[in-house]
Amino acid sequence: MIIQRPRGTRDFLPEEMQRRGQAKGAMQDVLRRWGYREVATPTFEHLDLFTLKSGPSVIEEIYSFKDKSGRDLALRPELTAPVMRMYVSELQNSPKPQRLWYFGNCFRYERPQKGRYREFWQMGAEIIGGSRPDSEAEAVALAEDMLKSVGISGDIHIGYLGLIRSILGRIDAEHRSSVMRMIDKKERDALAQLLEEIDCSHLGLLELIDSKGDQAMNQAAQIADDLRMHKEPQDLSRSSSNDKFSKEVTSQIPVPSGRDSAREGRKVEAELNLVEFEETVDLLKAYEVDFTIDFEIVRGLEYYSGTVFEIYAQGLGAQRQICGGGTYELASLFGGKETSSTGFGLGFDRIMEIAKMDGICSAPLYLAFTPDVKKEAAGIARNLRKSFPVIMDVMGRSLGAQIKAAAGSGADYVAIVGRDEIECGKLTLREMRGGEQESLSLAEIEERLKAHF
Repeated sequence: MIIQRPRGTRDFLPEEMQRRGQAKGAMQDVLRRWGYREVATPTFEHLDLFTLKSGPSVIEEIYSFKDKSGRDLALRPELTAPVMRMYVSELQNSPKPQRLWYFGNCFRYERPQKGRYREFWQMGAEIIGGSRPDSEAEAVALAEDMLKSVGISGDIHIGYLGLIRSILGRIDAEHRSSVMRMIDKKERDALAQLLEEIDCSHLGLLELIDSKGDQAMNQAAQIADDLRMHKEPQDLSRSSSNDKFSKEVTSQIPVPSGRDSAREGRKVEAELNLVEFEETVDLLKAYEVDFTIDFEIVRGLEYYSGTVFEIYAQGLGAQRQICGGGTYELASLFGGKETSSTGFGLGFDRIMEIAKMDGICSAPLYLAFTPDVKKEAAGIARNLRKSFPVIMDVMGRSLGAQIKAAAGSGADYVAIVGRDEIECGKLTLREMRGGEQESLSLAEIEERLKAHF
């Protein structure tokens, strides 16, 4: 019986792993040049880590299990929560900001379909503890730079959750999660109908998410002015205990009352202040990032608190998003000090569907030899491997069979070693495609092939 791989997983053959390795290396080089350091976290974590962040309903979407001691564990469905857990445990007292990046496989239990797998790979970066506009602009520019390193020019959309949150504060708690879901899913007609039914059409939410670019900024400024002048936020403390979204909003927009009223009032006012977002926009222009202002980008509002962004690419069908991120606060949720962070995750598998990896060498140099110079050939291979990949026969084939095997392997070049070559100090280098060959020293072969490899 042949055992098949589990549903929703993939095998990667050598050629694909070579492409994936090159793509990861190109983006890793960008991260290094921006001053980010790599971290890694366990493949499985305590289940509480993910239910704290996303609520108990996430259990239906992930691989969770009990170990032999009865502990509730889960295969990681994403990497932001593990990295923030690590930060709180290991790096909280380190100098700020912490610039970290990561790469790893993640797991979600969902119906496999094109572009969506049960095991998938994520690459991302976090700026922990930075100033909000500065960190936001850096994160977006860094993500764009990483994508460009693999030949992808993405369509960047950025939004600001403070204003959306303030508008939602004027809507009854029982309707907020539905409104957010409709915005996130771009269900425009259903949203318009719901806002009409609950008498909230006047808040300007539809006009805000319908507008883009400079028009969106003008619309946002007008809405912020109207909200400040004419309306107070409704009491969010009436949210249902089962409404995860409403609970999150409650924690972010407290109602001014008692001795904390001045501080809480300032929080509400800050959400209506677009100055920080405008500063992020100006910094992005300084980075020469091409982007669209789009307040329809909300990313669920689970823990994001400031600017949010998504990047889309052509050639992926309906699943066009390849990057998403923004400013958030998770450290305090995991027992640490309240710390503003900005980060993003890249869908590495989707990136690999459209990445342009130029200059990939399909196969290493093949070193063919006669049986009487096997030991000398091994020494030659050892020296050549200091400059580029070299493979030798391990099947005991004749010289002719080795050259035939070299052609079958896809090697572009084969170096031939016999007694004559050893005695004269030069190898025969054959270009497999055209058949041309010449006698060259080891140094000449290294110089000839260095650019190729």
